Amino acid sequence: MIPVSAVLRKKIEMATGIPPTLLQIRTFWSGMCDLVAAWAGEALGAECGASIAERKVVGGKGVKISVDSPYAFYFSAEASPGLCAIKLDQDIAVRNAAARLQQDTDGFDAGSGLFLKLLAEQSVLSLWQKLAEELGGHDVYSGFVMQQDASAVAGALGEDARYMRVDVDLDFDGKVSRISFVFLLDFLMRFAREYMEREVRRKAEVHSASPKSLNESVRASSIELDGVLGRLPMSVGDCALLEVGQILPLAGVDPGRLLLSAGTLKGSVDIGSGELGVWKKHRALKMHTPVSESFVRELIDFKSA
Repeated sequence: MIPVSAVLRKKIEMATGIPPTLLQIRTFWSGMCDLVAAWAGEALGAECGASIAERKVVGGKGVKISVDSPYAFYFSAEASPGLCAIKLDQDIAVRNAAARLQQDTDGFDAGSGLFLKLLAEQSVLSLWQKLAEELGGHDVYSGFVMQQDASAVAGALGEDARYMRVDVDLDFDGKVSRISFVFLLDFLMRFAREYMEREVRRKAEVHSASPKSLNESVRASSIELDGVLGRLPMSVGDCALLEVGQILPLAGVDPGRLLLSAGTLKGSVDIGSGELGVWKKHRALKMHTPVSESFVRELIDFKSA
């Protein structure tokens, strides 16, 4: 197969009527490829790379044509309102059978299609469950998910129903196999809008924890400042004996020198000094020294932590 560039693929998809909203949820599509690759490693016993080969909007008739294969699996509308069908190609069905029976793939190509499909049912159901959990709204524990009748899927493959087929290529050391998924378009559109809203909220939460926002938060936070004329050390026992009217001498206090003290998690810290005065009829402290460099450094270290 000739690889198609991402830009060319996007132009093709836009021309085939795929809603832009579905093209914007790139992280979902890349996550889906990772999920399929991980599933292949478990179910097929082979490591591979997974990439989206094609996405196409089709009607009910188009779905019937797209999944016309011995290895197509349909899911009930009640249990699976979004993911309607999964189709394997023969190579994947053979690899699954060989892995299940712990044999080489040689000799399975001529085997019965029904036999290969029966062996693939459990693996496909596991893949459906993994992807259904990502989509939400699916009953991943339902015992009546897989159906034989294609019309049992959401939308019943009616003329008015719209679907999107997503083809994913699995690259096994240069040999490419394909697995196809069919989604109900209306469900996928609702999912895409909700997915984008969640991404916006997630990015907002990440932004709120960025250094810039943390800096703004620290700057906007409040701190208690005290003007301290003097301090008197005293035992807890002496404090218990204090009485109304008792005089406590403050030795060595300079009335013209007032300390500015900040309340921190480590206790009260002196961050500067000044003198007591009056400003606009209010008691005020006029600073004589800049704020302590060690105090500013601690703030910077906290912001950077």
